[in-house]
Amino acid sequence: MNRILRIAVDAHPLTNPRNGIGRYTSNVLCEFALLHSPHPIYLYSDRPFQLDFPLPAHWKVRTGSVRFHIPSTAFAQAIFPVWALKDGINVFWSPRPQFPLLLPPRIRKVLTVHDLVLKRYPQTMRRIGRVIETLLMPLSLRIADQVIADSHFTRSELLTYFPCTGCKVNVVYLASSLRAGGTPGSCPVSSPYLLFVGSSEPRKNMRRMLLAYLRYRNLSPDPHDLVIVGSNQWGDFDVPQFIQTHDLHTWVHLIQNVDDAVLSVLYQHAQALVLVSLYEGFGLPLVEAMQYGIPLIASNNSSVAEIAGNAAILVDPSDDDAIAQAFRTVTEDQAVRSELAHNSAIRGLQFSWKLAASETMSLVVGKFAEAR
Repeated sequence: MNRILRIAVDAHPLTNPRNGIGRYTSNVLCEFALLHSPHPIYLYSDRPFQLDFPLPAHWKVRTGSVRFHIPSTAFAQAIFPVWALKDGINVFWSPRPQFPLLLPPRIRKVLTVHDLVLKRYPQTMRRIGRVIETLLMPLSLRIADQVIADSHFTRSELLTYFPCTGCKVNVVYLASSLRAGGTPGSCPVSSPYLLFVGSSEPRKNMRRMLLAYLRYRNLSPDPHDLVIVGSNQWGDFDVPQFIQTHDLHTWVHLIQNVDDAVLSVLYQHAQALVLVSLYEGFGLPLVEAMQYGIPLIASNNSSVAEIAGNAAILVDPSDDDAIAQAFRTVTEDQAVRSELAHNSAIRGLQFSWKLAASETMSLVVGKFAEAR
């Protein structure tokens, strides 16, 4: 006989549903709802959010007031433990790498870690994010009963920098919420083009990618356009300024804050996805592109090579000439492009939110649900 557990979830990422952790949280929770689990789930957030799936009757939402805004981290540290006591919570799952540190010891604590940018490339983080993670991640990992990593690479990083995690770490791959099928809609950009999807932050290596694109345009007899889809630009490198300085506005298209319908169309019409990041914990656009059987041009480092596998031309992200040559190969060599497209479609079948949610729920509940 199994015990019914009250599970609390840090739902703050749902307030920014278009970024990576927001999409991860939304998709896992949606699949949790479809599992028809008997365990009631409590969604905690510092401010209101919207769900794009029906809330099961035995789930509850607790949010702060929009009239009295407190920084999200401070709110979670001060208020979530109070709510957890009031709700009689047995398990707390955080889809971001921090816990409310005052949660009672009796509560099982499960944490998802998406990457170790904090350790590898701290200079590419916003200062406030770096300070918060420096303070909270080590303590959260120490008190966690279970840690979920997005990839085997991230698991190895955790074991290197935080040996205390030991046997607590399990890998659960992410998936894509986009699905190919039906007649492609109207595309906002003329084909053919190469596609980048992601936030314009330093570790995404935008400067090197655009330098490589410049070189590619000079080398190729029939160069494709480049479409950059993303938001939240920050850091020293100004993408629009680079485009203006090098007179690329005719061939490089910036599209911001797109919904899934437009993003799906952009994937459907793309010749290849480009992800030459300096560092990733997973690389969600890779599996999104696989749903459409799109060839990949990807970094040969971090988790990117692990996830991309044989669907990609792997390149050194610090070598703009190698990236430019990959652009040429994927746009000019039909045989290579066809092989990569085939591999991409096959590999994409390995990634499923249903499987991710089932594995996550098993790790969240663990043996804690067994009758005592």
